[in-house]
This record gives sequence, C-alpha cells and structure tokens, in this order.
Amino acid sequence: MLKKEKPMLSVAAIIQAQGRWDRTLPLAGLAGFDAALVGHMGPLSPQDMKPDLKPDISLLNGSVGPFSPGNNCGPASPGTFNQQVAAALQQQQQNVNNSLNSQQQNSGGGGGGGGGGGGGGTPTTPTNMSQQYPPNHPLSGSKHLCSICGDRASGKHYGVYSCEGCKGFFKRTVRKDLSYACREDKNCTIDKRQRNRCQYCRYQKCLACGMKREAVQEERQRSSKFSIKSEEINSTSSVRDVTIERIHEAEQLSEQKSGDNAIPYLRVGSNSMIPPEYKGAVSHLCQMVNKQIYQLIDFARRLPHFTNLHRDDQVMLLRCGWNEMLIAAVAWRSMEYIETERSPDGSRISIRQPQLMCLGPNFTLHRNSAQQAGVDTLFDRILCELGIKMKRLDVTRAELGVLKAIILFNPDIRGLKCQKEIDGMREKIYACLDEHCKQQHPSEDGRFAQLLLRLPALRSISLKCLDHLNFIRLLSDKHLDNFIIEMLDMPM
Repeated sequence: MLKKEKPMLSVAAIIQAQGRWDRTLPLAGLAGFDAALVGHMGPLSPQDMKPDLKPDISLLNGSVGPFSPGNNCGPASPGTFNQQVAAALQQQQQNVNNSLNSQQQNSGGGGGGGGGGGGGGTPTTPTNMSQQYPPNHPLSGSKHLCSICGDRASGKHYGVYSCEGCKGFFKRTVRKDLSYACREDKNCTIDKRQRNRCQYCRYQKCLACGMKREAVQEERQRSSKFSIKSEEINSTSSVRDVTIERIHEAEQLSEQKSGDNAIPYLRVGSNSMIPPEYKGAVSHLCQMVNKQIYQLIDFARRLPHFTNLHRDDQVMLLRCGWNEMLIAAVAWRSMEYIETERSPDGSRISIRQPQLMCLGPNFTLHRNSAQQAGVDTLFDRILCELGIKMKRLDVTRAELGVLKAIILFNPDIRGLKCQKEIDGMREKIYACLDEHCKQQHPSEDGRFAQLLLRLPALRSISLKCLDHLNFIRLLSDKHLDNFIIEMLDMPM
C-alpha cells in the first residue's frame, strides 16, 4: 500500500509562518498555527528539491500541559503563555537550522514511513544529479545528440533534438514535397557518417523520432515577413567588408577541413567505363575530388556576402563553379612540380614539359598514367595553359583565392535571384585584386590582366573535364544540390 507523499516545507515558508504566528497569537491563540504553517510549498524546480523538513511541533503538543492547542488557556497567565510560545519557536528554528546544516554536509537518504530516519547519503554532485535525467533532458549535464544521426545537436528543431544537417534535410523535404526511394530493404543505417546514403530511410527516421511536418510550414509563414529591402541593406554592408585578407583567410581555413562527410559525387559504380585494373586508382582519385568539393563549399561559406544571398543562388553558384575552382587549385598545386632550366649563358629560364600533376596533398599523377587512361590531352592543357602560366607569374595562395572567388560569383548564370548583388560583388573582388597587384607588384603593370586572362582557358578546360566524366560515367546519380544545401546548413 502506497504511502502519502509528505508535504514539502521551505525555509521561507517557516519564517513567514513565524511572523504570522506572532501577529495572530495575541488575538486568536494557537488556533491559527495549523492554517498558517503547514501549507504545501512545492519546490520551484527539481534541482531545488530538498528532503522533507517536517516541523517539529512536539513542543506544542498535549504533553506541554496547559499550553497545548487542545486545552483552554485562560487569561490568567498571558505572560507565561507568551514565554512558552517564544521558547517553542526558538527551538523550532534551531531544528530547522540543524537540518539545513546537515544537508549541506551530507545529503541524507529519504526517511522511511512513520518518520524513519534517512540512511547514509551520497554527496550531491553535478554528476549524480545529471544521472537522474535522460541524456537529452534539459537538466542533464550531458551534451544533446541528434535523435536521427547521433551527431551533436544544435537544439530542438520541429519537436526533436537534431543537428543542423538533419534539420535542413527535413525542412527541404517538407517544403519541396520531395519523395524518395530506398534501394535496399528500407532499413538502412542512419548515423553521422552514413546519413547521406539513403534519403528515404533518413526521412522515415525523422518522422519516427517525432519531427512534425506542420512545424516546418508554420516556420515558413513566419519567415515570409522579412522584406527584400532588409536583405539589400545587409548585402550592401557586406560588400564593404570584402578584402583580399578575408579571402585569403577563407582559402586557408577551408584547406584544413577533413572532408570526412563528403558526398560520393564522383564514384566508380558498376556502370563506370573504367578497366578493372584501373578501378582502384580511379576510386581513390574520386574520393580525393569529393573531399575537395567539400572544402570548396566551406570556402564559399567563409567569403563575405555569400551567405547573405538567396539560398537557391548559393546552390546554383556552387553547382556551376565547383569544377573550375577545383581545376584552378590543381594547377596551382602543380606549380612546385614544374621544373625549370637555365640557358648555358644563364640569360634565360625555360620550363620543361610537365610530367607530374598534383591532384591533392601528397597525391600526384604522372603523365604516363594519364596517357593510359586516355586523359593526356586534359593533363597537358591543365599544366601548360594554367600551371606553367601560374609558375611564371608566381601566383600566391591569396591570388588563387581571389581567382576562385571571381569564378564563384558569376552573374551570368541563368535564373539567379540576386544577379545585381552578385555582379556588384564580383566588381568589388576585381578592385581588390587590382589594388593588390599594384601594391605587391608595382613593377608588373600587366599582372592584373595576366591573372584574369587565365579564366577563359579555365572555363574551356572545365567543360572538357565534365564531358569526360559524363562519358566514362563517373558522375554519381546522387543529386549534388542536396549535398550543397546540407553543407550550407551546417555550422562552421
């Protein structure tokens, strides 16, 4: 048989009751004690809960004799009565203080039925307190984890603790009313590393964990109140912040990204037209390219003004520019592998035919391998039209970052919503590069033009590369846009 829960009594309630007692006793005697003192004062929060502090009223019970509430205390002895009441209150306050001191030193176990004393307690530490709650409880000391993939949660989104990636995925699915299909048995593993593998199972897990579709629709209605005018004000202030130092910083920080969560955009599938003996090497190459696409998206997010653009424009700029930015980086890395030689009299420096291309950190491709794979023409064009030219100009990493930013902010892409802002951004980057060339290379009048002249060749080579990737079927059927959007939603 369950016992009734004891009433809780805070120190503040006891002090207030003592004041009331002093006011009511001269008028009504002890009859006002139980009404003023034993009211239930619940704790403010679970962390404030203390063991029951039951008032010790034994001194006021019938054992006291003529001063108990049940007996009549005639008016013949008011002085003795007041002295006994004051002594009782003093003893009561002393009992409360002793109880509080005992709690601070050692949090004792709860007393058993019938006023049984508490057992030896365990000190109340933050660790013990956090163990009373589940991991995702707001009062637990542990970090919140995403209910869908197990990554670190950024908060509660659409009713469930989730990361920015799963939040963005669910929002896109609901807003665009997307439908997915599972290629396996509709039971794919969804975790931090494999959440991009199957969109169907990921969406089903979002629903199973409690994400609400109606919460996305309500959020969309609230966000519609922001006007285009405020976006233009933000974009104007951002353009003023464009400097070559910030672009250089974005280039350096993005290079440090590991790319562990990179999408398999390029991959050697069952229908790839790759000879069996080359599939291992080409697969490794695809993994490296996928990692660099991941880094390029991070680079774009760090550029001034980019994240203020409309989300659809961000996706279009990255989708149309990733291949050119990637080839520019490959040509720049290959500069250190391009050999030079001096004429016998030392008056002229010539450059030998390049034999090595640096596709990534500590990853080079020899021309013989490129010839066997049938891409020797692309190999020569990248190194001769880009790599050698960069070598002669001694292009710095900061200048490479500026060229990539110019490629990214392309106002000529059809369907852009913020075309005017993107065009203004590119003009600002042009001005930054021109000023940089004049300050750092005052003796080279044509350096600014020489750098920009690499862009048409870069566009031509990138189109040939895409044609070749499509021909040998290396491009994954996984849609790149979804990965770009998910990357844009992730915290930096």
